[in-house]
Amino acid sequence: MPQELNKPKAPNSKVIQTVSIQAAQIQTASTNTVIGTAQVLPEQMSLVAHQHIQNYLSKYRKYRLDKNDLNSILRLSTHLRVFGLLSAIGYLNQSNAQAGEVRERTVSVWESLLGQMLDENNSLECQQMMTTVVEMAGNQPKQYMATWRRSLMLANHWNFWARAYQEEE
Repeated sequence: MPQELNKPKAPNSKVIQTVSIQAAQIQTASTNTVIGTAQVLPEQMSLVAHQHIQNYLSKYRKYRLDKNDLNSILRLSTHLRVFGLLSAIGYLNQSNAQAGEVRERTVSVWESLLGQMLDENNSLECQQMMTTVVEMAGNQPKQYMATWRRSLMLANHWNFWARAYQEEE
């Protein structure tokens, strides 16, 4: 009996091949997100998110993110996870009747990050983002879902870089 336990059994080559193919498919599906014609690899997400934070800092002539900026980025991450991309864009387009201190400090950060995510070359205005995302959700649901997944991946990196660039108290 003890000798039987020590004997390695010959692996079934068909099982190994099937498992290898399935693992490769899962890895490919989980590491590549296709948006339009551009592929985004997870290794690039941190660099892209860092550039988004840098662009925000540059646009508002800041060297560090203040507490309100950090909280806004963290809220964006939560909002994307709970309510979705369309809801986050909708929040930016709410009427001014919804004005308040929290909204005022949130909109600029969300507009910058989401705008850069949707169009790397030109940061879109709120209304342009809304039109783009609504059309995408209605006419290209697969692209919308891929974009939402990309925003969720970017949100984790935005959070990381926001903490790295936050002002010390």
